[in-house]
Amino acid sequence: MEKIDERLLFHAGNHYSEKEFNVLFGRVLSSFRGSDDFNPTRTAQHAGLDRAFLYAIEQGEKGASLFTLFRIASASKITASEMVARLESVLVEAREGQE
Repeated sequence: MEKIDERLLFHAGNHYSEKEFNVLFGRVLSSFRGSDDFNPTRTAQHAGLDRAFLYAIEQGEKGASLFTLFRIASASKITASEMVARLESVLVEAREGQE
């Protein structure tokens, strides 16, 4: 079995760098922005995060821990599983779009 680079994520038959993953996760967070419950300033305040940090996550400049994901989801009145499900869809779509 071939060793996979530890810095890559292997999901649904595709490899993603941490940067690619962060950018796609940022897109997912941004996609919730149309919801009244996902106001970035309010979300950051309710999640106990700095607004600049939340913005950096949305831009793909920073990654979010699982704990932070749950904090953002809770503050946004979105379930963490909904965020992860949307992220999984985006990961698959991103690779399909490159084929």
